[in-house]
Amino acid sequence: MSQRVEITGVAKGGDGVCRIDGQVCFVPYALPGEKIEVEFAPAAKGVLRGKVVKVLEPSPDRVEAPCSIFGECGACTWLHYQYPAQAESKQAIVRDAFQRIAKLDPALEWADNPDLRTGYRTRASFHGDGSAWGFHEAKTRRVVPVESCPLCHDRLNEALAALREMNLEKPVELVVNPEGDDVLVWTKQEAPKLRKRFAAYNSRNDGHARHSFTFDGVPIVNGTFSQSSLLLNRLLVRIVREAVGSPSTLLDLYCGNGNLSLGHGEDVQITGVDHNPHSINAANARERGNYVVGGEADCIEAIKAGGWDVVLLDPPRAGAKAIVDTLAGCAAKKLVYVSCDPATLARDAAVLVKAGWAVSRCTVIDMFPNTSHIETVCEFSRG
Repeated sequence: MSQRVEITGVAKGGDGVCRIDGQVCFVPYALPGEKIEVEFAPAAKGVLRGKVVKVLEPSPDRVEAPCSIFGECGACTWLHYQYPAQAESKQAIVRDAFQRIAKLDPALEWADNPDLRTGYRTRASFHGDGSAWGFHEAKTRRVVPVESCPLCHDRLNEALAALREMNLEKPVELVVNPEGDDVLVWTKQEAPKLRKRFAAYNSRNDGHARHSFTFDGVPIVNGTFSQSSLLLNRLLVRIVREAVGSPSTLLDLYCGNGNLSLGHGEDVQITGVDHNPHSINAANARERGNYVVGGEADCIEAIKAGGWDVVLLDPPRAGAKAIVDTLAGCAAKKLVYVSCDPATLARDAAVLVKAGWAVSRCTVIDMFPNTSHIETVCEFSRG
């Protein structure tokens, strides 16, 4: 079935939103204000999804994507959406999450680096099917061959070119140093071809020390989390440091490699908690704070121990649901919550506000230009 519709906004995940017979329909690659012909099927699980058949009246913000496989490759969905409209949509997604889920309407600030809207990615997972390397097609496991990705840093595209020399069927994570020659290569299962080709290769249980390099004073460890762009990470770190301020004591939860806390002044007493021992060991090697291995139960115990001027947390996409009730009752002067998912941030913010906290500052950061991914730094103080 097909129908002519008008796209009235964008949803979390980047799809355009329209209504068909009163029901919300999500349409990938459709932009706000466009009139399109959309093809759709009966709703599955109560959700109606469509496909653009023809753009009848394009948005003035629609541009030609500088990539021949855009729309087939699932790595990015907004390469055809120009700024500043793209920035406005990202803020709208965050605002909608706060209003709809938390019944809050905080003033939003925006932070980006216009010079890094392409060529910014320094970490990516590429997939091999035995004959080609690339990213998965949107919502499928089919590998779309990638010669060179416009969002990837030149050094990452160079590492991808080296991968194309090998016929492998597995995902490979690459992390490159944008200001050096380091290339970290990681797989879950051992791949002898990769070990022979790349000096800094590790697999999950290979028994070798994890390769790493240092960027901006922070250890980047093979097989552990780092931001998709080490260059745009500087923007995130700056905003977080401004939010944290100059406390005497800082508790850093879900701290990873200490990315958001290692750079604070020598007069700040830092404790960090994270489940990954490789990240924690690397952070401790900097001899800057007390970083400990622990899960969310340990985070709760650390909060309860008290004595923190500021609690900083950067949970995974699922948010901090397991610890937010304890966090709400802590005696810290300030909470700084870093989130990659506006919906779970809003859910947790509702709990904090109900307990007497107030959103004192909320900054939307463009860490993933030309995609719908959003990073937000939310500062809470006692209401």
